[in-house]
Amino acid sequence: MSSSYGTKPWAIVLAGGEGTRVQPFLAELCGGSGIKQFCTIRGNRSMLQQTIDRIADFTFTERILVSLNSRHRREATEQLRDLPEENLIFQPVNLDTAPGILLPLAYISARDPDAVVAVFPSDHFIRDEKLFVACANRAARQLSKYPKSLILLGVAPEYPEESYGWIEPAIVQHEQETAAVRAFYEKPDANQARKLMLRGSLWNTFVFVVRAEVLWKMVSLAADELYCIFSTIRLMLPSEHTRSVIEFAYRSRRPVNFSSAILSKSNAHLRVLRVPEVGWSDWGTKERILASEERFRGMPIA
Repeated sequence: MSSSYGTKPWAIVLAGGEGTRVQPFLAELCGGSGIKQFCTIRGNRSMLQQTIDRIADFTFTERILVSLNSRHRREATEQLRDLPEENLIFQPVNLDTAPGILLPLAYISARDPDAVVAVFPSDHFIRDEKLFVACANRAARQLSKYPKSLILLGVAPEYPEESYGWIEPAIVQHEQETAAVRAFYEKPDANQARKLMLRGSLWNTFVFVVRAEVLWKMVSLAADELYCIFSTIRLMLPSEHTRSVIEFAYRSRRPVNFSSAILSKSNAHLRVLRVPEVGWSDWGTKERILASEERFRGMPIA
């Protein structure tokens, strides 16, 4: 069933991770469990709540689905009271980013077969949020020109980071336009990261926009077993047996990383939009959190 909200995209917010690398630090800093997406590090809203706030200019609240871990049900329901209950998609366990995207995608496709979907991680710091979301909106508009593409948001690197994904554009593009992707690299070694930086490659923010049916096709080509499982779940919706099918699917699967399993095998479908300096960081480590805090101390999020 298509929504009555016009052409606004849907949004998937990824919030199912455990954040084990930084959990002890955040438990000491913020108290509680130290699960980073539920921690309040800046201001008076958690990282997950700030992500929901950030995309308010991107889409309607009714079109935001949050991908969660059943272990975090209490924290999630407390912090996401403003979202429709049916938009909180609880996975039985965390199996990394591919299932974390595909389960809410199944729910979106069941509601709106022609959906345009954007994915936003919930553990990123962005200094200039308005500019970043403006870039996400621009990427969504570019889908009318490139309807068979998945458009990634890439930021200019500040140093040769080894633990990020990197995107090598086919050409040096203007910030207003997208470029085809020559290659996609997930966590390169130090030497390769330096070479990528010199070649004008970009950090992958893991924020992207794509038509739902294009994403299903990409998954079918890159990971057919994964496609079979989640397309079956999609077809089962809204059956009363859906939950038992999901439980069985997760019980029999190993973790699958979306970047490694899908993006790295889908160059023909990928385009990238270069994002200007917005103060972006993936807060996956104590060091990155402290670096951002030092750099932007006393400055409100824009």
